[in-house]
Amino acid sequence: MPVPIRPRVLHVVSHLDLGGAEEVAISLTEGLSAEYDTHFFAVGGVSSGEVGQAMQARLRALGVPVHCGTPLAMKRGGLAHAGARLAALLRRLRPELIHLHTEIPETVYALAALAGGSPARPAVLRTIHNATLWPAWSRIGGWVEGRLTPASAVAVSQDSLDGLQAFRAGRGLAPLPPPRTRVVYNGVRLAPGLAQHAAPGSADEVQILFAGRLEPQKGADLLPALLEQAAGLTGRPARVTLLGDGSLTPALRRWAQETRLRWPVTLAPPQAGLSGALGRYDVVLMPSRFEGFGLLAAEALLAGTPVVASDIPGLREVLRPTYPLLAPPEDVTALAARLAEVVEDPARFRALARELGGEIGDRFGMPRMLTGYREAYGDLLRARGALPAGVGRGLA
Repeated sequence: MPVPIRPRVLHVVSHLDLGGAEEVAISLTEGLSAEYDTHFFAVGGVSSGEVGQAMQARLRALGVPVHCGTPLAMKRGGLAHAGARLAALLRRLRPELIHLHTEIPETVYALAALAGGSPARPAVLRTIHNATLWPAWSRIGGWVEGRLTPASAVAVSQDSLDGLQAFRAGRGLAPLPPPRTRVVYNGVRLAPGLAQHAAPGSADEVQILFAGRLEPQKGADLLPALLEQAAGLTGRPARVTLLGDGSLTPALRRWAQETRLRWPVTLAPPQAGLSGALGRYDVVLMPSRFEGFGLLAAEALLAGTPVVASDIPGLREVLRPTYPLLAPPEDVTALAARLAEVVEDPARFRALARELGGEIGDRFGMPRMLTGYREAYGDLLRARGALPAGVGRGLA
């Protein structure tokens, strides 16, 4: 079989919408576009919102086709429908490498393989984006893990890799051997010092930002009590911006409209290009229950904005155990106290964030991520004789 000039890579993502996994896949596509012919399969399609449309525009600018999976809900036949469509795409496209991002894409690929996809036996790489795996689909997850045992895995943090191995052990599956696992931290784009200007509102108001999916994983259900307690601990004026969408949107919208919180609250959809605007805020709030890698935390510190966060796996690898604004997960009182500290003296904590920003850039720069995945792709494809000479060897 002749070696392709540019091996074909198919990224399988949940959808094009707000999500760190999707951002990683698109960043890889942009950074490795000269080396690989890339396609995307979005299980749930492309969101009509600002973030989804911006992601699609980035891929369109690279000439990357986006194949959509299903309009159906996952629990109403969407998994099977998307699996059949992915199987058909694999038979037609015959990629040399399939790159799976998070549990829904992994499940859809396992179903596609059952349906007769992947006739050319491509290399399969998984990126493990969370330290807690299959939180709602444990039984399905055990079946999928068994089907994906031959695949290699890249974890976005050591905690995520540990979480994968712990899940496998709990299902009676052997651990993935070290030659087929590695840790590659997500890459941070923002250069220090960008967007250091005030957010809308009074110059005296401390600007508080929560940005992420409005789901229990991100601690979005804790926000009302957390913010109300924090406001009661300080007399400083502040303004709260919640950027996101999810199952908790209706409840948070009602709270924002009805609350007697003396801090104005704005609830808005996710914002494309948020990393370039993080310097507009005085503090970013991350009360997550679990994360794979705290990309938002890294971007905020690089922008000189402090982060109040849960002390959880994944985030610890960004913020370090001695970071003073960590609190136990789900401890609303402790999180509120940390937030009130920042509101009382934002300049002090901005100085701390700027001090940490240089370290963040060194540890989590985009070139490091691209090098890590270039090597992972290269190792897999060379083993199958599907890589031209000089590709996948850590080239700049």
